[in-house]
Amino acid sequence: MKLAFRSFLVGAATAQAISTYSANLLLNTKTSACQLIEPIHETQLHRGLKTTADVIQIQNPRQNLATPDDILAKSNISDQTWLEILGGSPEAILSVLQKRCPQGALQSNQLEVVAATTPVIRKIVDSGDPKNRIDIVFMGDGYTTAEEPRFFDDIQRLTNDMFTGDTFTQYLPLFNVWAVFVPSAQSGIGVGGKPLDTAFGLYRDGTELRGVYTTKAQYARD
Repeated sequence: MKLAFRSFLVGAATAQAISTYSANLLLNTKTSACQLIEPIHETQLHRGLKTTADVIQIQNPRQNLATPDDILAKSNISDQTWLEILGGSPEAILSVLQKRCPQGALQSNQLEVVAATTPVIRKIVDSGDPKNRIDIVFMGDGYTTAEEPRFFDDIQRLTNDMFTGDTFTQYLPLFNVWAVFVPSAQSGIGVGGKPLDTAFGLYRDGTELRGVYTTKAQYARD
């Protein structure tokens, strides 16, 4: 389904940004063809956005291998880039989308419809305004939808362990701690160099116990 982007905010005065919004898409830099991966949604506050008109564009070349859909569609993945647009308002992001995607955007691949998974973001420790705090973001892998409560319990336990004791307890007021839950199709992570069907594709090599690797580094960064 192709989406056309329209802005309904006309002649509005620029105000101070009190929230941060985000949208993610896959952009063909040669044809300006766009695939909307994650629609506009509210996200963690970004210090670089001062007003509702401010935007930040984060662009990373696509590095993962071609999918069966890419091969069937004869897509040249070297021309594709991941683009995240952060804005002080949904209207600010829409304005950028109109320029970057003049033909609109495909909400899902025409050959295979894949629903975008919206992460669950929860603040574990709120020590104050992010403008003068350090943000820590925990992301887990290998938790299924049914294991969401376990994920947040594990992150709470990890946070407690980090800031318990004489060394770090005094510094907790300097930190905000966030947890981002992305559900996986399978529970756990891969072993023997073979990942499971998880959100970030984490796995252990056969000879290392402490080393954990990912097969979806770009997705984790995005």
